[in-house]
Amino acid sequence: MLTGQLLIVLALASAIASAYFYLRGERLPASRKDKKKEKNPPENRFGMARNLYYFMTLMVSAASLYLFYLFITHQFQVSYVYRYSSSDLPFGLLLSAFWAGQEGSFLLWALFIALSGIFFMKTARQFEGYGMIFLNIVQAFFLVLLIKASPFATFAQTPPDGAGLNPLLQNFWMIIHPPILFLGYATATFPMIIALAALVRREYDQWIPQAFPWILITSVTLGAGIIIGAFWAYEVLGWGGYWGWDPVENSSLIPWLTTLALLHGVLVERKNNQLKRTNFLLAILTFILVIYATFLTRSGVLSDFSVHSFQDLGINSYLIIFLVAASAFSLVLFLKRSQEIGSVPLKMSLINRESILLYSMVVLLGSAIFTFFGTSSPIITGFLGKSSQVHISYYNKVNLPFGIIMGLLLGIAPFIKWNKAGEDILKNLILPGLTSLASMFIAYSFGLYDPLLILFTGMAAFTFASNFIMFIRQLKGGWQNTAAPLTHVGVGLLLVGIVISGQFEQREMINLTSNQPVTVLDHELTYEGMSPRANGKNIINIQVKDGNQIYQARPRLYLSEYNRSMMHEPHVIRGIWQDFYVSPLERRSVSNMPGSHTLILKKGEKKQIGDYEILFTDYRMGDHSEKGGFGVGANLEVSTADQKFNITPVLYFKGQKREYQPATLPLESPTRPTFILSRLNADQRSIELTVQNAHAGQNSNARPAEQLTVEVSKKPFMNILWLGTILLIAGTVISFSRSLTKRRI
Repeated sequence: MLTGQLLIVLALASAIASAYFYLRGERLPASRKDKKKEKNPPENRFGMARNLYYFMTLMVSAASLYLFYLFITHQFQVSYVYRYSSSDLPFGLLLSAFWAGQEGSFLLWALFIALSGIFFMKTARQFEGYGMIFLNIVQAFFLVLLIKASPFATFAQTPPDGAGLNPLLQNFWMIIHPPILFLGYATATFPMIIALAALVRREYDQWIPQAFPWILITSVTLGAGIIIGAFWAYEVLGWGGYWGWDPVENSSLIPWLTTLALLHGVLVERKNNQLKRTNFLLAILTFILVIYATFLTRSGVLSDFSVHSFQDLGINSYLIIFLVAASAFSLVLFLKRSQEIGSVPLKMSLINRESILLYSMVVLLGSAIFTFFGTSSPIITGFLGKSSQVHISYYNKVNLPFGIIMGLLLGIAPFIKWNKAGEDILKNLILPGLTSLASMFIAYSFGLYDPLLILFTGMAAFTFASNFIMFIRQLKGGWQNTAAPLTHVGVGLLLVGIVISGQFEQREMINLTSNQPVTVLDHELTYEGMSPRANGKNIINIQVKDGNQIYQARPRLYLSEYNRSMMHEPHVIRGIWQDFYVSPLERRSVSNMPGSHTLILKKGEKKQIGDYEILFTDYRMGDHSEKGGFGVGANLEVSTADQKFNITPVLYFKGQKREYQPATLPLESPTRPTFILSRLNADQRSIELTVQNAHAGQNSNARPAEQLTVEVSKKPFMNILWLGTILLIAGTVISFSRSLTKRRI
């Protein structure tokens, strides 16, 4: 709509004008004698610049409220409103539709920058002038994007209804997760602009007190956003996990890791005036990585490699130009000033707190670097030929050693003092060390045999035990003193939860026939049919018995009108020590051919159907159909009382299409059993077989039964994992609160 576009244009003009008047105000004192500077305090020099910034913030806020109004009043002639809403969406989801797409999320980002800028402007002191110049430039960039990819563009005619919101986004966490994450992206701007202002002004010692609260709030918001996204994936997506090393997941993880590295570096600088150049560089690098993350997720370059990436809106060149320009200016300014930045050398020969913090920084940055290159692999390989991405196992392998080292460092850190080792450090580490050894023994006795994973478990327990002891000690002096140990207790629990939930998970894929109980993973499941819903999100009813306990699992399985694909939403039965996870995969009628059965077989597993014993021996790879499809066969050994047959049904893949080549037993019976390979599960090394005519002589007119394929799993220690994430964020919030108290804001 013209009103919204006009508001964005006015905001852009105001941001540019504000930057100009801030620059003019900065130059004014330099052209006068020192005694006259007192006659030009900031309120005089920057008065016009501030007013223009207030006006820009007002315009961005008005544009945001106007977009909300367009959604609430169902203005489907607006393209963005049409694409992400419909008249039947409830109020909460209508609000969340604001940031469901690229255009709205850019506006939300600009709004958070504008509002945060007011707080910065009132507290920045000597860094206000140049800091606000850089902030206005960043804001102008986003406003240019909003002009290029406008959320207010309209159709020539008004559609009767909207296309609707993606069903996966129709969730409570959609209201919370994106705003928190984009607030983190917005606040990541401020350590950078303060660092640049300090470099321009050659004030290399005063920027840390101004930047520290922004570093803390960035670590809190980015961390909380990532954690909420992980919980959302676990609860809604139905693939059974909370983290898949998806490129878009990683693009928010990487700047969070560099923010945590910066946080540790700032602690050293505040205490001993060390790592000054490193901290300047990390503040700049974090913001550049945020913009790079935006490029990855918004440019469409990962559309073939990520389920989260957005389509290209024609803003690639804008993102690249700004990324290159911001990187070049910041790094050139840093290099130009780096020789002037004095810093006290680290005493690396000592085991002290500053060396432990430095090692922690190296670990965090190492993880960020390897994750960065893995995430960027589609772009890197694209320059060399065909684009491809690294396997998920790459991230697990490269980050496992970093996790072990981090666990060791965080376990030692509570008992180490500044400039010297802690008194009686070995004595203090006895109990954490015994806890670590006990955890490794327990993990091994329960079947964890990988040496690195056993060591990872031990270091996670070491972190938890050391910091829990310190947390109890610090708590006596007040909760304000518990920030660091509480955060690291959370890290320890998080690491323990990751390794146990990942390594001791049990998972099975089974077929449930209507009203026929099936026992799997010590639970009895009975499929009781489907309950249709008016919104199309049909509920699958499954009774679950666990001993004397009876639960009603209600996962969802439905065809989405939004993208014409099947949606799978799991049901999680939560327990203190483990979750029971039920995810529906497919619902169908079993063929009414005589003796038709569907069964799941793992490699090496044997099952009986009627008079036939079926053994799945191995896969046969590389078959090709006459139409060019690539095929995978299942080598089966089928035995009767007096005969044995070796057959291989084949499943062919050609793009999104599948073709089936059944295998029939060479018997003289007119109803010979036929075997169809209907599904593969590479993770479980299992197959799904449809067996027809296994019981000759059955009534061929029997009505087909309804059958549901589900994947069920036991996930131990999930509550420990989520508790760890909560404590991690809580500790950082306490640290942020202390920082604000010290500044008396």
